Amino acid sequence: MGETTAVLTAPVMAPEGRRLRPRASGLALIGAVAVLSAGNTMWSASIEYGGVDADNRWIDTAGHRVATAPPTVDVQAHTAPAALAALLLVVVAGIVVPPTLARIGRPASGEVVRWAAYAGVIVVVLVGTLVYSVWQSDVVVDQLNRQVLEPHGFPWGGVTVTVGHMTR
Repeated sequence: MGETTAVLTAPVMAPEGRRLRPRASGLALIGAVAVLSAGNTMWSASIEYGGVDADNRWIDTAGHRVATAPPTVDVQAHTAPAALAALLLVVVAGIVVPPTLARIGRPASGEVVRWAAYAGVIVVVLVGTLVYSVWQSDVVVDQLNRQVLEPHGFPWGGVTVTVGHMTR
């Protein structure tokens, strides 16, 4: 009865383990996906400024008869070239700068640069997408509603505008 039992405990997690390190391959993958998806349409809008009346004659948006077919405008927005350039600049810096810093004896600084590149990618994608999409959808759609035949997109945005005429 007077025996004492010693219980040995071990830590659940070792104090020294494999550290999470940012890899250049992840940044290269992000850059490749950005380049390959740059031509995709983010959104589009189109409008017709008129139509036909009961006699199958052309009318404008106010309902007045016109001699020619009313215009149509089609806008397709895609990735802004400036946003793509900024993203690729961050990716290239995150891939090239850390090994250069490691060669001159500053590997910790290189790791900080690579973490900053990953954070920069997130910021560029989120901010770029939000600013670009909000600007384009608000400003361009407003211009279409005011019957502007050549709507202007974001200054560095990728917008393709096609102006045509209605067909019957």
